[in-house]
Amino acid sequence: MARWAKLQGPSSRAFSDLLSIESIGENIGLSFKNSRELNKIIDGELPGHPRFKREQVIVADQAFDIHYRDIIECIKVLFGDPNFAQYLVFVPERHYADEDKTVRLYHDMHTGKWWWDCQKKLDEERPGATVIPVIISSDKTQVTMFRNKTAYPVYPTISNIPKEIRRKPSCQAHILLAYLPTTRLEHVTNKASRRRMLANLYHACMGRILAPLSTVGMEGINMRSGDGAMRRGHPLFACFVGGYPEQVLVTGVKTMTCPNCDVPSDELGLSAGAVDFQPRDLAAVLDALATLDDGGVAFVRACAEAGIKPIIHPFWEPFLLVNIFESITPDILHQPYQGLVKHLLAWLSDACGGEEIDATPSP
Repeated sequence: MARWAKLQGPSSRAFSDLLSIESIGENIGLSFKNSRELNKIIDGELPGHPRFKREQVIVADQAFDIHYRDIIECIKVLFGDPNFAQYLVFVPERHYADEDKTVRLYHDMHTGKWWWDCQKKLDEERPGATVIPVIISSDKTQVTMFRNKTAYPVYPTISNIPKEIRRKPSCQAHILLAYLPTTRLEHVTNKASRRRMLANLYHACMGRILAPLSTVGMEGINMRSGDGAMRRGHPLFACFVGGYPEQVLVTGVKTMTCPNCDVPSDELGLSAGAVDFQPRDLAAVLDALATLDDGGVAFVRACAEAGIKPIIHPFWEPFLLVNIFESITPDILHQPYQGLVKHLLAWLSDACGGEEIDATPSP
């Protein structure tokens, strides 16, 4: 009855009216008399997602509210969901395209090199580790068409769940983790100061949300999977999914530069064979961030030489097995899809002419 009421039944008021019929609840043997009592049972007794908590983050002597859940509890919910039990992946694998095993196949995170490297490093310290790669995604979303109201949600998922399941919204393999502040800091008149404050606010909030991963990821924590087995899981920040503005914000690089490598902005878009640029040097960036105690001028100069903005303690700084510049995924929607389509339309318009493109074909 409860399942029917919540998934296929009528409105809450109609359901309460149905249960108000004399002796219907007693004959069926229900433990609730109306929809309100049913909601209390669902919220209080049934297992579900962790509750939100509100805290304040102080940036530049200003307090900002942040609403978030415990990320470790969210990971436990995904890892222990019985709906995913038969699909979970616990160990890395190597797949090959030929019988001689000379051509590797990469199609999911457990077939890549990063999972293998993390597994080896963890097993050197404490054998028997189960790597739980954590994928974080965020994107500022416009909520209303008037007054420009926005929300800034953050979603985690784990790569132990295959991508064929993660990518389906109906499978609910993502959990709403937090709402970040959406302030524009319009009272700060200096644009450069405003941009720095917004970047520091973002990293301060994300650092508060993801702080448990820096210790639990290395030490491990007992987690029960959906099949009932207990494993020592090591939740590690694996990659970040977001649009180009979020990629720039997370990595701390300047706009119109690549968040992955040191290619100059005027050479972006060249074919891979025409250029030979190296990934960004994480060690140099961490050394620059360590100069914060040397004074503001030295910190800004060191960050500029390393190719990043002067961000105070980025959220990924304490993660030992993470290279943030290699953890950024491509923005498929805005870069390959929309970018390619816009490029093709502009090329066709220049090649054939606007009148020919807009002409209606004859029947």
